[in-house]
Amino acid sequence: MSTLAQFTSRTGHRSHRGQSLTELALLLPLLLLLVGGVIQYGVLISARHSLIQVGRDVGRWAATQGPDACDDAPTATPPQPLTEADAIAQATSLLGYSPGDWNTGNFMAYPNNTPLPASPPWTSGVEVVWSSDGGAPCPPTDSTETAWVTVRLTYHAPVLLPGLAYVPGIGTCTGSDCYLAVSTTAEFRMEPNAGP
Repeated sequence: MSTLAQFTSRTGHRSHRGQSLTELALLLPLLLLLVGGVIQYGVLISARHSLIQVGRDVGRWAATQGPDACDDAPTATPPQPLTEADAIAQATSLLGYSPGDWNTGNFMAYPNNTPLPASPPWTSGVEVVWSSDGGAPCPPTDSTETAWVTVRLTYHAPVLLPGLAYVPGIGTCTGSDCYLAVSTTAEFRMEPNAGP
């Protein structure tokens, strides 16, 4: 083989290697962004499903409380169903939840028969309202009367993908963390009052 043929063969091999590295350098950020987005989406879906389950458990618990649950629960010390929501969130390992994240500072018990506002007052908190049809007592005294408890939970799902929270309309960053706000509402019919 001539010297020119050997030189051309070596140079061609080197240019393919350089081309592959250039292609990798161009595509790697896109691939990492894609993988990171899939992971962040999974975290968000997991947090949302856990929050829905916590909301259902808290609503179910609030619907089965004894006499005067509609009036005494929010004024109890500590207020209910706030304590129950905090305990259930800890037990279900809600991603990123720390004990006491839901506290009296972000808890609201609305007056009976008040509709929940269109949007929560906080990006992380617990809201509850009791309502009844046609002036029925709350909790009801028998199955012919209807009363309802509505619980709305909002929560900060953690952001793992750097910069995602800065994209308008997707997330929020504060001085301490970046998060995506998720919310769920659960409504349950109150069980009849069994007496004191």
